[in-house]
Amino acid sequence: MTAFNPFGPDAQVQTIEQMTVENDPARVSVYGRLDITRDRDGLQNARALSALLDAVVAKLESEPALPDHVSDAPKTHPMNNPFA
Repeated sequence: MTAFNPFGPDAQVQTIEQMTVENDPARVSVYGRLDITRDRDGLQNARALSALLDAVVAKLESEPALPDHVSDAPKTHPMNNPFA
């Protein structure tokens, strides 16, 4: 697995089994399913998940001016109606 750069300038996707972690400059999205079984495969999955989340936490903790909340609204700009 390549190094995960949370909130990096380029889109990045990591998968662990059926769980997907998508990265963009504004957010890290986690979705899907991951079973951590009580065996070596489960340990490998747990370590991979831990590494991804540790990278996200470290990046957030390094931000000196981290806001309390970010807007979920899409970024838009005014447009003229082409049908008017």
